[in-house]
Amino acid sequence: MQHRVQGYESRFVLILIVVIVGLTCLAWSNRFIQDDAFISFRYAENLAHGHGLVWNPTERIEGYTNFLWTLLIAGGISLGCDPLLCSQILGICFFVLSLFFTYMLSRLILQSRTMSLLTVILLGTNYTFSAYATGGLETPMQAALFVMSTFYCIDGLGKKGNTIGNLLILSLLLTLVVLTRLDSALLCSVLFTATVIHLLKEDRAPRERFVNVLCLILPFSVLVGSWFLWKLSYYGDVLPNTFYIKAASSTSPGRGLNYLYRFTSSYLLFAFPIAGIVAAKDILKKPYHNILILVCIILLWVLYIIKIGGDFMEFRFLVPILPITFIFIVWLLINIIRWEILRRGLVALILIGTAVHASTFEYNERDRIEPIKQLQDHIIDEHENWIGIGKALSTFFNHSREVSIATTAAGAIPYYSQLYAVDMLGLNDRWIAKNGTPISTIPGHQRIAPLKYLIERKVNLVISHPLVLRISEQANRFPFLPISPGDDLSGLRIIEIPLDAHYKFLALYLTPSPIVDAAIRNNKWKSRVVVMRKDEDGLMKNPVHH
Repeated sequence: MQHRVQGYESRFVLILIVVIVGLTCLAWSNRFIQDDAFISFRYAENLAHGHGLVWNPTERIEGYTNFLWTLLIAGGISLGCDPLLCSQILGICFFVLSLFFTYMLSRLILQSRTMSLLTVILLGTNYTFSAYATGGLETPMQAALFVMSTFYCIDGLGKKGNTIGNLLILSLLLTLVVLTRLDSALLCSVLFTATVIHLLKEDRAPRERFVNVLCLILPFSVLVGSWFLWKLSYYGDVLPNTFYIKAASSTSPGRGLNYLYRFTSSYLLFAFPIAGIVAAKDILKKPYHNILILVCIILLWVLYIIKIGGDFMEFRFLVPILPITFIFIVWLLINIIRWEILRRGLVALILIGTAVHASTFEYNERDRIEPIKQLQDHIIDEHENWIGIGKALSTFFNHSREVSIATTAAGAIPYYSQLYAVDMLGLNDRWIAKNGTPISTIPGHQRIAPLKYLIERKVNLVISHPLVLRISEQANRFPFLPISPGDDLSGLRIIEIPLDAHYKFLALYLTPSPIVDAAIRNNKWKSRVVVMRKDEDGLMKNPVHH
């Protein structure tokens, strides 16, 4: 009998391994890269080359939101690794960790190998979770560390007595999550609260309870506190600059609600919020305290997404809670859905939903949520080709520190050009983040640098949102740029910079530079003086040629 049980266990472990390997291959087939990743790559490269954790050398500003991830990429660069490939390999590793610990956490909560394996399959096939295994940002790392933290928390709650070792591991994991993304503190707060309440209720001597609580809180407080002190001394602020442009600027809760609606409808998941409401009374019962923890985490993160107005990227902000969300969904299938045929139908609907989403989700002007393919097309498609623009600028100006650019596409273009850069949307610029011209409530796109500020910063070339045209096409458009009454527009020129034999991109030549003049002359770039026309909201869009 024992041999039969061991044989079954071995076969199940093999099945789990095969499933995880298959889902990992699926994630790799869905791999992509997005422009925002190159912001972290620029910080990482400056750090690896001795300039510090900075956007522009000599300027200290925290324009990244993924401290630990950026350090990992910097380590890879120091070892001679390409940051793009390094980020994707790291992301896949964290993706695998997420699947494994989702299975482990499911086993604790669902008490079923089969249902736990189903949870892993539903999570791993979800297009959003699978695609963001790569992408270049910290998303898979945040998700993996958080599901690991949740596992160690709930595992500890189920034991009669927590060991000091387990509490130290949990404290370290929670620290790593916060160091990966500061807003993860919202997620960690639920785990901290649940664990502290459990520790204080344990049947132990007061001194033992105090020591256990100290083992949980002290390592986290020392490490995160030290990080805050370093940030304060290095950047002059505890909060990242992105906080001021995203959270402290005008946001739209309606956009946040619509973001959640689009996710639910696109994945055909409407039945599960309804089932969750039906299950509310059961969830509050004592036997389901673990489920209550998951629900609190989900609700808190959902409220956060509503507060910040969602995101412009295809559901990236939902990835950190997708592992526990799918555990909750499977729990609903087991405990709330009574008919087996309905359970099977809902599982099939989830799988169909991810296929429908992957093949039909598109950008529209009302929602302005960019699909994953579009996020990648910005940087590699021949009609945009932000990587190509960065490389062209690098070739023409040879990484000169005497030439500066300004762009809203602050990832691949600054990274590959290696020129001094002003991020016109303010993520990497303290003044713009707080004082830039308001333009929308889209997270990360609320403010933009006015013309006067770019002149004060002595920017040479304003690329703004890149305009790529065919070589033969007339330059009758203009890079997006806000102006104010009294701005001096006389003498401004548009220059046409070739990308290759077929395409060119436009730049506004703002502050004169002998290096730029030489490039125009030596490369025979087209250059023309223009008279700028204001539209109704004071934004320059179309030039009138002289």
